[in-house]
Amino acid sequence: MIPFYVAGACLVVAQILGIYALVTRKADFVFAVVMVLLVVVALASGADGVYRQLH
Repeated sequence: MIPFYVAGACLVVAQILGIYALVTRKADFVFAVVMVLLVVVALASGADGVYRQLH
């Protein structure tokens, strides 16, 4: 279950950063890179969780 929690936490952090970037109008390259990394980690962690559940 831990990979699912990591994936969920990464998605929540990405959403919070996205809202912060919209409110402060600081949606620059650094925020974009951080959000992409968070989504990639969430996808990898979720895929790992699904793999562990199936095997």
